[in-house]
Amino acid sequence: MRKSLLAMAALMGISTLPAHAWRVSIDQETYADIGFSTIVRGISEGKRSDNPNEKSRINFYVPLFNITASGHVNKLVYFNMNLEGPHNTTVTDSAGDRVPINEFYPRVRDAFIGLKLADEFRLQAGLMRAPFSRNALTSTYVQLFPYTPPYGALAFQPTNVGTGVSPRDAGVVVWGNVADGMLKYYFGITDGATIGANNDNSLATTIRVQFTPVMLGYKGETGYTVADTYLGKQDVLSIGFGYRNVARGVGGQKDTKMWTVDALYEKKLGDIVPNLQLGYINQKDTRGNANEKASQLYIQGGILFDQMMGFGKPALAVRLEQNKNEIPTAAANQDEPKVTRFGVWGHYYIKGQAAKVSLGLDSVSLNSEAKNRDCDPNTAGTQRCKNFTDVTLQFQTQF
Repeated sequence: MRKSLLAMAALMGISTLPAHAWRVSIDQETYADIGFSTIVRGISEGKRSDNPNEKSRINFYVPLFNITASGHVNKLVYFNMNLEGPHNTTVTDSAGDRVPINEFYPRVRDAFIGLKLADEFRLQAGLMRAPFSRNALTSTYVQLFPYTPPYGALAFQPTNVGTGVSPRDAGVVVWGNVADGMLKYYFGITDGATIGANNDNSLATTIRVQFTPVMLGYKGETGYTVADTYLGKQDVLSIGFGYRNVARGVGGQKDTKMWTVDALYEKKLGDIVPNLQLGYINQKDTRGNANEKASQLYIQGGILFDQMMGFGKPALAVRLEQNKNEIPTAAANQDEPKVTRFGVWGHYYIKGQAAKVSLGLDSVSLNSEAKNRDCDPNTAGTQRCKNFTDVTLQFQTQF
């Protein structure tokens, strides 16, 4: 009876696993690691538009919770499942405006089955992170900058793998590590997650290659996903290149093509762990529109003091990023919309990523063309965007 209950628990659901998951073992080869993760935030949000009725506000909410399971059926077959909530959506208020709300029910975010034929060759099929950029392969729980302020309609976010809001996509991915992670490669054919009609007519091809000089003492990032920081547990120097093509298959639409280069450096120097990450993402024929372009350039750095101060370890991180759009219908003398974000975040790791408190400031600046665009086309009337600053207090736990 006990084994039956454990087997049922192992099948109940889950993805990126917490470090302290509960392991359910059926036999020596068959097991599942079950975990729970959640984030709670309080945000002081600055005004984002010139709407006279809009005010700065303070909101408390749960942006993320996950129930995850990952394990092996035998030495060849493994699996990964992830239930995530809340589901973000909008409703229409009495004034006819669209208002964002959180509906607290879970949805499937990852669900895939894998075959590990060798360290150099693994095959995964299902719903998973599309292996394009570091951002797409990094869980919110292991990011130094977990909160990206919403920019409304003024700037497309090229960090997304398609034109959608999720880095996930359904399909098949072949990946592996060569020479202990000196070279990691991915090749995927997936559904091409997009926004709008005719989604089933898209298909995406994704390639990513990542290099780590393990001969210099750096450790390869050998897992399917990566992290912004390894908290001094390993020295990392990874350089990656990714390419993604979303074939629209719809009359009049162009294939969306994306490429990226990125790098992460982190090394433990006594009690100090410096961290540096940078990247560039370029997209052509955004949303299938001919000659529409988008790009993002970012650099972030951080430092962790790897000793207990009180009941945790403190860290500080700074990020600068710029998002640009180039719209072919714009006038010849019209500037392209640009959004610049500067962020400073302090983290206090009580037990690594399993228990963390963070305080962050995000300042978002828009050029004149970005300000002249409708900040939210879903609201009644035309609202022009403006610069804003958010302050966020965040609590995170994982089991």
